[in-house]
Amino acid sequence: MSTWLIDMSDNNLRTSIKKYLTKKPRNTAEIYSWLSKKNILPNYDVAELLESDDSIVRIGVVRKSGMIDKKYPLSEWATEEWVKYHERSIK
Repeated sequence: MSTWLIDMSDNNLRTSIKKYLTKKPRNTAEIYSWLSKKNILPNYDVAELLESDDSIVRIGVVRKSGMIDKKYPLSEWATEEWVKYHERSIK
């Protein structure tokens, strides 16, 4: 059984992730997992892609014990609309 991976353009990938973030914030690992389940292969760092979009904001850092690499904690991401609606401060 072969697995087909979809290589999306930057804009299509951002649009897809924005739709995923509309209901609630997600951390970087959740976004990677979601993309993987949809057989989408990003050609670059997803965090870098999210940082390049003004309508997606980093709202915090997820700090959990047992993380593999404490130097690179998981970021939590949301759409700007979600942040405004829930009046959550951006960190």
